Amino acid sequence: MRKLILLLMLSCGALSLHAQGSLKKQVEDGIKTSIRLTEDHEWHEAFATCRALDATIGKGNPDLHYLVSKERFRMYSRINKPNDARSQMQLMENYARQSGKSDVIEDMLIAKGAYSAKTGNVALAQKCYREVFDRRAKGKDDAGIDKCFQSMVAEAKGKDNALMASMLEKMYTQWKDSIASDKAAAELKAVKAQYAEAQEEIDSKATKIAVQWGFIIVLIVIAVALGLALAFFVMLKFKNMLKIKKLKDSLEIANNNNDRKSLFINNIGEQINPSLDAIARGDKQQVVALQNFMQHIKDYMILENSREELYEQEDLSMEHLCKDVVEMAKETIKRDIPIKIDAHGITFPSNEEAVKQLLVCLIAELAKSKDTERISLEFKKRNPHTGNFIVTGIGFKIPEDKRENIFQAFAEVKDLTVDDGMQLPTCALMAYKLNGILRLDEDFAQGTRFVVELHC
Repeated sequence: MRKLILLLMLSCGALSLHAQGSLKKQVEDGIKTSIRLTEDHEWHEAFATCRALDATIGKGNPDLHYLVSKERFRMYSRINKPNDARSQMQLMENYARQSGKSDVIEDMLIAKGAYSAKTGNVALAQKCYREVFDRRAKGKDDAGIDKCFQSMVAEAKGKDNALMASMLEKMYTQWKDSIASDKAAAELKAVKAQYAEAQEEIDSKATKIAVQWGFIIVLIVIAVALGLALAFFVMLKFKNMLKIKKLKDSLEIANNNNDRKSLFINNIGEQINPSLDAIARGDKQQVVALQNFMQHIKDYMILENSREELYEQEDLSMEHLCKDVVEMAKETIKRDIPIKIDAHGITFPSNEEAVKQLLVCLIAELAKSKDTERISLEFKKRNPHTGNFIVTGIGFKIPEDKRENIFQAFAEVKDLTVDDGMQLPTCALMAYKLNGILRLDEDFAQGTRFVVELHC
């Protein structure tokens, strides 16, 4: 009799698991159908499919209701209904937390973080990503937490979730700084305790030579410990000095740019009145020039406002990169001019898109002058952490009186139909965001040579 009852219980359990698996398969297939319908712009049918799925699921099964709400959220986001999208996001959170399943809750938190960032609520996005991390790091030691941070950052980058990766990297840096600070404080406290203990021993046994030798040894140990602590603080101070220098450089750039922007604003009439007068006379070329000038100012201001957000870097083949740059430049340049490449077999970390844009701009700047006979593009690796792009134009020389402010925006009034003077200042800001500098080679006498010095 007992065997029969046990057999019936096992059979019922197996049927329940099979039914649950079959229901989940129906929901997943239904969601695929909804996605296909939206691709054909059959929105009414897609929403009807979701309603049918909710009815099929019935009561309970919050993890399956979560999948349906997630599909509705996707559709409301696609058709730009923010209120409905927010409602579905709240339902997603309710269902996910009711399910109690870690994978469902984490999926909801990541989706909520991305949506919050998209709608401008960065604080809520950071809170969501923090909760995902806390769930994964719960109960782990420092090594486990470190590994958890690195794993989540790599996962975010692999899914092209740049905001999540950026926030996690910031949390990771803060955590490491906190660990280092606590460790230094503990070490200093231990050294002070050892010193106090040694002092008491000296006072109680000052008459014994053996104790005096012990005291000397203790002092040596303490001195070594203090020396290590001092070395740590010196290194920390050096690190802060480097940060301060970086901030001073950034402040100097900001002050120079603010001065130039103030000068531009004060002289804006002199800058654009000739173009406005020409437009009034029906000169369409001035319209295009003024539009381009406004766009260049916008691009420059975007870079200026984000100059401390350095571009991400990856190892690049300089030879392949230079070849791509030359092909892109030839499409931009309006005349036939030979361009030579020298970057064989060299790899160096940088940001491919930004470097290409910067180098194409420099080549185009040299090619604008009819005096430029030929151009060369080289990359030289100075050491494992420093490399230089060298863009040389033979024949054309920038006048001496123009060189001082060549990388400064709004330095002088320009004829907008010829050159608005924004290309090189924009290039200088791009070089700064690449963790480098853009400068002229003052010693080169056969033409003009730009040097982009990069650091990794």
